[in-house]
Amino acid sequence: MAVDVSPVCPGDGSECFLQMEQTVDMVLDIERSKRPSSNADLDILVPERPSSPSYPLEQPRLYADRTFTGYGQEHGGVHTVLQNPSPDASITLVYLESLPWFMKPYVHTLRATITPVDPASASQYGIRDMHYRPALDRARSTQLELLLAIPPSSILTLTYEFEKAILRYTEYPPDANRGFDIPPAIIRLFPANNETTSPSSYMRTTSLLLPLPTPDFSMPYNVIILTSTVIALGFGSVFNLMVRRFVGADENVGVGGGVLRDGVSRIVQAIRARMMDRGKKNV
Repeated sequence: MAVDVSPVCPGDGSECFLQMEQTVDMVLDIERSKRPSSNADLDILVPERPSSPSYPLEQPRLYADRTFTGYGQEHGGVHTVLQNPSPDASITLVYLESLPWFMKPYVHTLRATITPVDPASASQYGIRDMHYRPALDRARSTQLELLLAIPPSSILTLTYEFEKAILRYTEYPPDANRGFDIPPAIIRLFPANNETTSPSSYMRTTSLLLPLPTPDFSMPYNVIILTSTVIALGFGSVFNLMVRRFVGADENVGVGGGVLRDGVSRIVQAIRARMMDRGKKNV
């Protein structure tokens, strides 16, 4: 379907007007139109399509899981689990975390635990090296980089604690109660058996959501209202004491409203006396 709009101006110089023309294009299936129409039920057949061949999934070299621990608005913790599913090959990897400045880790609480524990080779695995760069407030983030080695069929658990900073009220987003997104950790897996020809592989953990101490953003409004009320009450009381003049009740006779009140009272008494006199005459 199409709509054509074109201006039309008569030759006699009269006012021009718009002309609209609508066209509908249709395709006629001649073979289908020759079929006899009947009220028989339609038999719709959906052909079966062969499914694609299934491909076996290869076992991953590493399983990684990263979560927050602890409770409260002041401190927290990070719990990372790295599992080596291979029964005969160890894994060497680099674990990198880039944390925002308002998440300040305590490096002395960093712990690496391997299960199951093999006392004979415990010194060969775990944290082999570490690089730590502390954050600067509102300038740069924290960088924590660890060189780890995990024995076959083992689980390495990383834990550390951190402190939550308090932001300025202008640094909170509109949805401050939702929390702040913490970027995922980056893991670099070195080739197995120290092969120099194979490239390293990378993987990332899931991102986390960190709740920070959030102020009550309605408090400035409450403080303004309370302060204005106190100032109005105090100023009004002091202004009345300074401007008003207190007089006794006997001094108010004949001043201002006293004259009007006395006049109205006399008129009411006179009307009442006349009504009483008329009542006596009627009796």
